Formats: sequence, C-alpha cells, structure tokens
Amino acid sequence: MTHQTYVFNAELVGFEGVRRTITVRDDLTLVDLHYALQSAFGWDDDHLYSFWLDGSFWVSDAEQYMHPYHAASFDPPGKSACARLQQLGLAEGQRVAYVFDFGHEWRVQLTLREIRAADGRAVARCIERVGAAPPQYDEVAIEREKEHEDAPAPQQHAGLPFEEVDAA
Repeated sequence: MTHQTYVFNAELVGFEGVRRTITVRDDLTLVDLHYALQSAFGWDDDHLYSFWLDGSFWVSDAEQYMHPYHAASFDPPGKSACARLQQLGLAEGQRVAYVFDFGHEWRVQLTLREIRAADGRAVARCIERVGAAPPQYDEVAIEREKEHEDAPAPQQHAGLPFEEVDAA
C-alpha cells in the first residue's frame, strides 16, 4: 500500500508568531498527532485533549475526536483519537481544532497544508519551529498548587466532607 504524509501548520492560538509544522504519515492516528504536538510545544502529556475536524473549538460533538480514555467514559462512547488519519477524509486546506489540557485550555489551530507521498517509515514529528512556546505552567500557578498541597484536609461534619454539608 502506498502511504501519504500529511503536513500540518500548527498555530498556538493567542500567541502571535508561535507555530510549528508537523508531519504525520496517514496510517498513524490522531493520538500520534497529539504526541507530535506535545513534543513540538514542549508540553507534558498528562492531560485530556480533543480534536475537532470542522476546525471549530468546542462546537460540534459529531466532529470531536478525544483522548481514548475520555471517549470511553461517555455512554455511548465518544469518538476516540485512535482513528487513523487515512480514515478521516481530510483534505488539503482543512482546518482542525485541537485543545490540550481542559483546565488551561491550550488551543492549537491546525491547517492541513499538504498531502504528499510518504518517504520512509511511519513517523509523526515536528519539522519546523517558529517562535518560543510559553511554558506549560506559569510560575504563579505552580506556587498556588504548592500552597494547596500543604493546606489541611477539609473538615468533616456528620460523615460528609465540608464541601458537601450545604448541598441539601
């Protein structure tokens, strides 16, 4: 079987001039594209993520492909990012939205710049970096997390955690 390579422009939304070029062979998956994006922007892979093939963030559940464990948590299950690129019907010029870390919500707007003949083994990688990506976690947030780690456990009342006492 003849394979193709997808070439994506990846622009970090909200950070002018920060972009990457990612190549992914068509027999690889959105999970592989996710890992290439993580490496390209210098992020840890410890959060959920989603792709929207219609290019719009958070708009269409029908076009959303998500972290495999997240997809399995829905009833019925959502679309998993384990989908192979060759099965998605992607076209040159198509925009794909990607969100990583639903708390910090790093947004990347992908554009499929080119589909070309593959040359070599199946890989997903960054072939160009423009602009410095900001750190995944800012120092203020890290300090707040450290402060909360040292905080005492919530008070107990009538066998319920403190946060649940006023729920009735």
